[in-house]
Parts: sequence; C-alpha cells; structure tokens
Amino acid sequence: MMASVAAAQSYIHGKKIETELTESWWLKFRSPQEIYENHANFLVAEIAFYPMALLTLVHALRSGTRYRNLWIAAVLQGLVAEMISYWVPEVDNFWHAQSSIMMLGRRLPLYIMCIYPTVHYVSCIAASRLKLGIIPTAYAAGLADCVFYHVYDIVGLKNLWWTWHDTDPNIYERQFWVPFASTMFRLTFSAAFSLLFFGSHKIMTGKSMYEPGSFLQETVAVILTGLLTFVTAVATHFIPLYHSLHDVFGASSEVCLLCVVYLYILIVWVADRNRPQDARPNKKGTHPWKDEVALVVLLHFLTFAGLAVFAKPETVVSTGVHEPVGPCNETVFNYNAIGQLVSKRKYLCPTDFDEGYMDFHCVPGGKPPPGIHHWYTVCGTPHESHAEHITVVWGFCLLGLTYYYNLLACSGLDASQSKKQKIN
Repeated sequence: MMASVAAAQSYIHGKKIETELTESWWLKFRSPQEIYENHANFLVAEIAFYPMALLTLVHALRSGTRYRNLWIAAVLQGLVAEMISYWVPEVDNFWHAQSSIMMLGRRLPLYIMCIYPTVHYVSCIAASRLKLGIIPTAYAAGLADCVFYHVYDIVGLKNLWWTWHDTDPNIYERQFWVPFASTMFRLTFSAAFSLLFFGSHKIMTGKSMYEPGSFLQETVAVILTGLLTFVTAVATHFIPLYHSLHDVFGASSEVCLLCVVYLYILIVWVADRNRPQDARPNKKGTHPWKDEVALVVLLHFLTFAGLAVFAKPETVVSTGVHEPVGPCNETVFNYNAIGQLVSKRKYLCPTDFDEGYMDFHCVPGGKPPPGIHHWYTVCGTPHESHAEHITVVWGFCLLGLTYYYNLLACSGLDASQSKKQKIN
C-alpha cells in the first residue's frame, strides 16, 4: 500500500515538473538567494563570468571590426555547440546546474553563454600576439583555451555545477572525475574555431588575420565559424586524434589526450623558432599588455584558486535536470563518430553508479524518488584529499598565469596597437 502511494505521488510530482518545464522552456528565473542557500560556490562562479565576458566585449569594441566579429562568432559557436550537445543523443551526456537565468528547457544557463566568448576570445587574442600565422596560432589558442578552462572543469565538477552521464563510453575514463574527452574537446574545438575564423577570412579576402574585409565577407566568416566549428573539430581532430586511436586501436583516453597536447606544443614551438621580428616587444617595459584581456586572465585564475580553498562541496544541494534516473537493466545503443555501435545505460542506476562527486545523502531516505525522473536532487561529497585538490588547481592556475603572461606581455602587439605605434 505504501509503495503504491509513493509511486502515485512520484507520478504526480513528475507530471507537475514536466508541465513547469514546458511552460518555462525558453526562459526561467531562479532566486539568487535560493542558489546561495543551497549552492553558494555556484553563485560565485556565475557572478564572476558576467564581468569577465563584459571585459572581453569592451576590448573587442575598442579594438576594431575583426575583434568584434571574433567575439560574436564565439557566442554563436557556443550556442550551436550547446544545442547539439542537448539534442543529439550520441553527445547528450552532461547536465548543467540551475543558475539564476536558465534557457532551452532549463538545460542552458545564461552564464555559459558568457564562458564561450570569454575563453575563445581571450585564448585567440593571446595566441595571436605570437605572430605565427593562422595554423600555429590555432594550436597555441587551443593550449591557452585548455589551461584556462581546465581549472573550471575540475572545480566546477567537484562542486556540482554540472553532472556527467555515468556510463557513456566517450567520457568513461576520468581524472579527478573530469573526462579526458572533455579536455580533448576544449583543445580541438578551440583550434578548429580559430582555424575557421581566420582561415575563412584569409580565403575570402587574402588579408591578414585582423585586417577587415567587406561586411559580407565578415558576416560569412562569423556564420561559418559559429555553425561549423563543431563538425569541423570532430571531422579533422576528434576522429583522427581520438576515435581512431581510442576506439579502433584501444589506446586509453589519457594517451590520446597526451598525444594531442604534445602535438600542439610541437607545432607552436617549431613555428616560434622561426618567428617574425614583431613577435617580441621592441623595448622592455613598453608593451601595453595591461588591458581588459590581462585583467580577465587574472580574475579567472584568482577566482578559481580561491574556490579551490574555500568552496565546500559537501554542503551542495543541487536540484534540477540530471541524467534520467530509472531502471538499472535498460540499455541504449548509439553509433559513435566512426560508425561503431556502442552502448550505455538508458538511466542512471541509483544503486549502482560511479560518480564520486555526488550522492543522495541529503535527500530524504538517502535515495532518489522511485520511477523514472530527470528532475531530482543530488548532493555534493567531501574532498577525498582537499590538499591534493588545492595542489592540482593551484598548479594549473600557476601554469595558466605563466603561459598567458608570456603570450600577452612577452609577445607582439594586437593588430590595432601595432598600427597605432606605426602611425605615431
């Protein structure tokens, strides 16, 4: 009898949630006070990315046409990538926590649309100062993007800013619960973004990377970059550098990632050995590098260094859209990017899952509601070793600050600044 009542209540609750999700599909607001009470460190991150995105926009607006278009292309690419990730079953394998402003069926937080222009723009601008040309710049940007994003990947996952699919074979191999494929995604998609944005412009105009073309040419470059980065990255990078090695030859995801990192470093290093004269400051202390981009880099790494110390993941209560929970014995089959048939569980099995960054200890009864649900509550877990977490995050923060300092302060000028110096 009690089981029947619980099942009925669960069904009614599920129908209510489905109705609410449908009615607020485009836009849903959530009280920041509620987020602060249940998920305080998430609110800190959300608030931090809005001014960072604004600073990159200010830099783009004052720097010229190509810079503005780079920023717009990053926003468009982010929107396309997120929508593909939500609605293509083969890559629908993560779920964001509920921020103060949610969109698209409560799958897309607004602050995520600030991350794309922040990370893409900052990494491309920094890499461009090496003056190495389109191809080496793309791989330098990929490395810059990766180190910028990786601290967010580690800290964010531990604090339940999103959750991953438990049994998806593409993201099964992890380090600190971060899939190696996620890091590969940032490396390859950033490189593809840069190659498309600057490469399409070069083909259409024959001009240098930041010399503007006509309005039509610039519009086409932005649209191509925004729409095609995902498929280009998969076709030119993910398939040969990940799926071929991992799915055909059985190499681990970690080995695939290391191969890509080494390859990118080699390409950039060889190109920098033959750098042009304007790839370094003319006089020490005269480089105008203390701008909005440098401030974003500093804010980003200091924010995440602080969160690594002070965030308390064990206090997090995250209610929202997650991997659907349900029967443990149902399996779905999909084709991966090279046409192989792979399988994964259709639902998160509440009694047999391996996601050490979350559990159900804060939920009444210590388990999710019975039945099939995609809206439910998960709970954060304490650090296995807080000292190790701090060491890893601070290590990547130090690496990122060092890399960006050398790109921004010890390399050439932005194209707009170079022209001003020549005029003066």
